[in-house]
Amino acid sequence: MEITKLTSKIRNISRISVIGVIAYIVYYIYTYFPDAKAGWIDGWNESEEAWPDKSDWQVILYVLAAFVMLTALIITIVAALKLLFRMSGGASPFTEKVSRSLKNMGVALIVFEVTWDLLNYIDAGTVNIGTIWLAGLILYAFSLVFRYGAVLQKESDETL
Repeated sequence: MEITKLTSKIRNISRISVIGVIAYIVYYIYTYFPDAKAGWIDGWNESEEAWPDKSDWQVILYVLAAFVMLTALIITIVAALKLLFRMSGGASPFTEKVSRSLKNMGVALIVFEVTWDLLNYIDAGTVNIGTIWLAGLILYAFSLVFRYGAVLQKESDETL
């Protein structure tokens, strides 16, 4: 009885979280459209020399770090949505897939923080270390706990 109540709660929270994440992504994307349209009309499309005080290697490193940061962000969002969809389906949370999603999110958040700090260093010459890396480390630790839970779940299923 307790397990069914717990899985029902997990399923409900996961469904609410999926809706919240999708709504947040849509809202975040929507906030850029008016600025982009106004910026394009106001002259963003005019050719200017980009970063006149930056060397070629700094510009290349900046573009590369921005690409890595964007990739890490996409990996984080996809892993979170996969995790939430999987949990809203009512499956056991102690599976390899859940553990893998948590690990991917944790590693991607750590990479995101490192590249964000690299971009700030190249652009402004300062390093402001945030706490996103800590969230990534905690998610990675949780992935190990869920992996251990998956092993225990498998052993329990095999003994029955």
